[in-house]
Amino acid sequence: MTTTIAIEDVRREVKILRALTGHRNLVQFYDAYEDEENVYILCKGGELLDRILARGGKYSEDDAKAVMVQLLSVVSYCHLQRVVHRDLKPENFLFVSKDENS
Repeated sequence: MTTTIAIEDVRREVKILRALTGHRNLVQFYDAYEDEENVYILCKGGELLDRILARGGKYSEDDAKAVMVQLLSVVSYCHLQRVVHRDLKPENFLFVSKDENS
């Protein structure tokens, strides 16, 4: 992360993460750290993309539905908080824990 714009974008994301609380499917945000070149965000859980790849990219219809219901619930909650995510993709969704149903 080398540009001033990229660093400001991550700082804005950290500010939003600090403010968003109160939904059972929101990942736990712990803290953010910054050095001369990067901003590091400390959260619990793991990426949806990693979980998809670990399963060979295969989800049953019921499993996919369960994941999507949780994702849409969080996105809806964010919208109610006046937060819009402009880059929805599997690597930008985190699970709240390592548990398969989190």
